[in-house]
Amino acid sequence: MGLTWNRPTIASAMPEPEQVFLAWLVAQPEGGNLHEAASRQATRLAEYGGRHPGPRRLRQLFLDLAAELGGGRAMPS
Repeated sequence: MGLTWNRPTIASAMPEPEQVFLAWLVAQPEGGNLHEAASRQATRLAEYGGRHPGPRRLRQLFLDLAAELGGGRAMPS
């Protein structure tokens, strides 16, 4: 009757990076600076040191958005 830790189940329950990105995007306030907000998120995700590829993929989505909106390549901090 103890707790069981089933790592594959936990990992599969995590949302896909694209789902997280879209949820973040639609939650942004109208008239907000998407370039700045996306760059800020990419900077936060750059600190992730784990092995799961999801945060790295999510960071790349934010970098791509910032680059598209900024008219150039976003700096991968």
